[in-house]
Amino acid sequence: MNNRKQNNETDEKTDNKMDNKPVSCPGCNNDGYYPAAKEDGEEILKIMEEDAAPGDISLLYTRRDNPYTSFLMENKDAQVGVIKKNGRVVATIAAIPRNMYIGGVSKRVCYVTNMKRLKSCDAAINWYKMFEDMCRKVDCDVYYCSLIEDNTDVRRMLAKKRRFMPYTTPICTYKTYIISTKARLGADCAGYEFTRAGKADEADLLDFIKRCGRDRNFFPVFERLSDVGDIKAEDFYVLKRSGVITAAGAVWDRRNVKQYVLNRCRGIYALLRFINPVISALGYIKLPKDDTVVDLAFLSFLLSEDGDEEKYRIFISLLLREMSDKYPMLVIGTDINNPKYRVLEKIRSISFKTEINEVIMTGIDGKVPPSFDIGNVEVECALL
Repeated sequence: MNNRKQNNETDEKTDNKMDNKPVSCPGCNNDGYYPAAKEDGEEILKIMEEDAAPGDISLLYTRRDNPYTSFLMENKDAQVGVIKKNGRVVATIAAIPRNMYIGGVSKRVCYVTNMKRLKSCDAAINWYKMFEDMCRKVDCDVYYCSLIEDNTDVRRMLAKKRRFMPYTTPICTYKTYIISTKARLGADCAGYEFTRAGKADEADLLDFIKRCGRDRNFFPVFERLSDVGDIKAEDFYVLKRSGVITAAGAVWDRRNVKQYVLNRCRGIYALLRFINPVISALGYIKLPKDDTVVDLAFLSFLLSEDGDEEKYRIFISLLLREMSDKYPMLVIGTDINNPKYRVLEKIRSISFKTEINEVIMTGIDGKVPPSFDIGNVEVECALL
């Protein structure tokens, strides 16, 4: 079993003592750290949209129109924090708690995200205070984050161990795929029935998700389908054999909460955009105009009986045909140890890698997080 090892060694010492009041940061004119409010959304969005993924196809991940309300739509217990300078937001962080399986047991797990500072701000940021306040409010057993693989400076900074400070340790390499629904995947579908789920399937579907998801670390706990976001039975598609569900997944349009924007397209991709109908017919992404919110949905909570690779292949093959007139693109992510990875690598797509990290908060909350198998994770892309 490939367990993540606990390591609480430190290489720096600090005697920071914090109270519940806003704590100033050098250069911030004593504005300091505060829980965010709805009216901070515009400035948080500005910071969020300063960074687009590099490359000839530059994608911007964002949460329009208001990131603050967007994070609360993920979970009513979500926390958003800001540091202000002269009354303006110069740094932000968000924490989204959920119930997820860790080692086969339901645990309180927190996704730490949007940890960013305004590029034009040269003030020192009191990240410790942001983490300390966030951690106290969400009170979780496990914390994790997602870092762009190419962002080596940030990854190195967060991996450094300091006394009383959180640090990160890698869980897995994660790959996100944007797939044209015109793409095709060969599979032997004989003997299988593929249908959209309905109310009549809800009990069997919920039983399947709970049974297959329980053994996958970071898979959300479903006591009811409505426990996660606004998902419902009709969003799911099921693959059955002899009337029994063998694979299931949801097509989840989350553009009311988060969006991908094509920031720019250059080089060969800018030229290919002029022949969009041709490349689309060949199964490639039909590239939208620059500064356009991409029309897509997430393929979410995809599970197969016993993690069977061939069932994933059959399910995705049939789903792409079903979706070809509904959405131009689907987004799905998986770690490279998952059987889905081998299937998705065979499909024409735009893809990018991130690193999923555990955030060790022991120096702040005193808790030793539970150990789990990092070779057996199921991180849901739509929840990142």
